[in-house]
Amino acid sequence: QDLKDDDTTSTKEVYFYSSPFARAKETAEQCLAGMRANDEVAKRIEELGLKVKKEVMLDDGLMERYFGRLDGTELLTYAYVWPVDMFEPTHTAFDVESVAAVSTRIRSTILDIDSKHDEGGNHIVLTSHADVLQITQVYASGLDNVGKFSQYRFGNGEVRKMGRTVDTLPAPVALRPPERGI
Repeated sequence: QDLKDDDTTSTKEVYFYSSPFARAKETAEQCLAGMRANDEVAKRIEELGLKVKKEVMLDDGLMERYFGRLDGTELLTYAYVWPVDMFEPTHTAFDVESVAAVSTRIRSTILDIDSKHDEGGNHIVLTSHADVLQITQVYASGLDNVGKFSQYRFGNGEVRKMGRTVDTLPAPVALRPPERGI
């Protein structure tokens, strides 16, 4: 929706990169299928002269954040980690992958993806997991504390343009503990 017809820096190519984990890969595949199946969207893609690549490229750098001893437990237990992230983005309590480590990993991943598209101007769609995408957006925007990523949550399947300034972030929402059983 933010693409403009007169965007002369665009090659008009759209690539999907995904975590190899099923949920993210299926999201990318469903997005591509939806783009082809929706006549209005397909028409807009054609009007913009976009070339949407049909394959989803998998990248291990987009895998979900490792939650250490909390992996495989209820989402509720992650609430032990997120508040600590806000004050200490390098912490590894419960053997979790720190926010700083995720930031380093995602930076390396984006630089690697970018190196595969030397001509520049491509549109890259990342499908990954909540913490990784939220950390990516605050890191890319230059937020002074990437540990506050949890205040910029994505909804399931939400598409969001990644900006390079803090003013491109949505309004922060205070972290609430997840409800039991979710």
